[in-house]
Amino acid sequence: MTAPRQIVVGTAGHIDHGKSLLVKALTGTDPDRLKEEKERGITIDIGFANLVLDDGTRVGFVDVPGHERFVKNMLAGVGGIDLVLLCIAADESIKPQTREHFDICRLLRIPHGVIVLTKSDLVEPDILDLVRLEAREFVASSFLESAPLVAVSGKTGAGLAELKAVLRDLARRVPARPLRGVMRLPVDRSFSIKGFGSVVTGTLIAGAIRESDEVAILPQGTTARVRGLEVFNQPTATAHPGQRTAVNLQGVEAGAVERGNLLTLPGVLKPSHLLDVELEVLRGSDASLRDMARVRFHHGTLEAMARVKLLEREAIPPGDRGFAQLRLETPVAPLPGDRFILRRYSPPITIGGGTILHNQPPKLRRGSSGLRARFARLADPSPAVRLRALIDEAGASGIDAHGLRSLTGWDEEEAARLLEPLTRAGGIVTLPAAVVRYVAGDAWRDLSRQVVATLEEFHLKEPLKEGLPREELRTRLFARLHPDAFKFLLADLIQRGSVRADKDRLALTTHRIALSPREAELMEQIEARFAASGTNPPEVDEVIAALRTDPAPAQRLYHLLLQRGRLVRIPDGKVFHAGALDDLKRRLWEQRAKSPMIDISKFKELSGTSRKNAIPLLEHFDQTRVTRREGNKRLILPPPADRSRT
Repeated sequence: MTAPRQIVVGTAGHIDHGKSLLVKALTGTDPDRLKEEKERGITIDIGFANLVLDDGTRVGFVDVPGHERFVKNMLAGVGGIDLVLLCIAADESIKPQTREHFDICRLLRIPHGVIVLTKSDLVEPDILDLVRLEAREFVASSFLESAPLVAVSGKTGAGLAELKAVLRDLARRVPARPLRGVMRLPVDRSFSIKGFGSVVTGTLIAGAIRESDEVAILPQGTTARVRGLEVFNQPTATAHPGQRTAVNLQGVEAGAVERGNLLTLPGVLKPSHLLDVELEVLRGSDASLRDMARVRFHHGTLEAMARVKLLEREAIPPGDRGFAQLRLETPVAPLPGDRFILRRYSPPITIGGGTILHNQPPKLRRGSSGLRARFARLADPSPAVRLRALIDEAGASGIDAHGLRSLTGWDEEEAARLLEPLTRAGGIVTLPAAVVRYVAGDAWRDLSRQVVATLEEFHLKEPLKEGLPREELRTRLFARLHPDAFKFLLADLIQRGSVRADKDRLALTTHRIALSPREAELMEQIEARFAASGTNPPEVDEVIAALRTDPAPAQRLYHLLLQRGRLVRIPDGKVFHAGALDDLKRRLWEQRAKSPMIDISKFKELSGTSRKNAIPLLEHFDQTRVTRREGNKRLILPPPADRSRT
């Protein structure tokens, strides 16, 4: 069985142009719920009502106030609607708030609408025809240019059947909102019900919300659990995008959630004080929008104060557009592509709006190079181009799928699908980390070149060293980058045969240590001195002095022996020949056959060394799992081959 179609319809128009009466006549519900509204006969805050059309389509109405003092309340209601009823009273025609509400609907890119001539019973037919012409002229070259126009009377009921038929037809054209995406519900009402606790309402603009879901409340960053849901005044287990939804929250106190807050998935969106945007200033605005102007920013149900930092100019004139960064006084959590409205700080008049391009941008500094190109890429109609811009901006660290979701709202599968052609062409490198990470191809290749150049420089400077310590390379080039960049870039270079790894050292595969005959002879002499000393090794300075050789090359050869494992440094810094340690391990395992426990006295006797060397040697064997300390004695562990059989 197919679920009934559901749409959200908002009213718009001047004060006392019959919006609330129209909603009441259509639905039987008075959307004016406040005592003051009923006493004064005007709508002050947004109201709600529902209607089921004859084909089963469910229409949720959002009725908005028309008075200029309450436009901010109107903006809280109009953000999530599918189509608008632009109400024009037949006895007054076009008025100031008709124009402002219409401008807001255009700026929010509301796709569908109906022109409704209300109070048609109050005028003669010829006057009604004149108002029809004025309305058509008013909406020319806009999204309502070809919209249906219906004359109605909320008092007599004239035209209501026709309006319902129009709504039924338009509802079929409204595309279903996709289930994919980050769940977002901007809160337009918050109240408490005895026995149930906190309840919030709003239009679910993306994703789905289910009973028992954990939700985040932004910008506070608190969390709550969904205790219950209602859609169309009916309990439901799941609410879908585009539905007017009431959410009973568990785990928050009454009053903790307010209009302008956002319910969303925990851990995805990050509130920010900065937004990169593309602005348009209304042609009818009375002044230009100047750089650093203080404005009222409206997004969803939220109002926040902001400064407008223009990208290039000192002002954007009426009818023009440009790039800017909004610097907000309170943090917000939108997504790129969201529309917003700007109103003057004082008097609060709508002056423009625009599209959010980046929801977590770096602070705009006009002197930075490539700014216009960056903004142009963020505003590009191609999602792949916008994704590429975000990944390029992340540099050599790249950005993982979770980070991309926070910046775009797209899940991992959608991002991978969009980036697949770029990955195939080499524009993006995909790192198969636990959470897949994307790095710009140019940044990745540049970092690879830096690694190779660093190793080349090291080999020229230290030709007798096997390689650069891995940690030193990480500190030099990757200290400020994500650990995955180091891990996967090295793996890539090793796989391609450019670099080899030997224990904790890295070298170019072309690097070979070439000793002169004199150096080879000297290294053999140094090694022989340590080998002959067994478990009572000399200090390197003593060896160099005994050989009467230049200390500098001798020290390099000594370190080469350490790198190659011919000499071994134990925890206290003493250096032994590897053969001496292997021989001592063999004797320990032979001793184990007689007795698995050994004390320091017996170990000194077995090793033929002093107590000064015996304790560090035992600690070394503890670390290498030849022995295990148990009190003042050691348990001699079985040889590795024996352990593998047990």
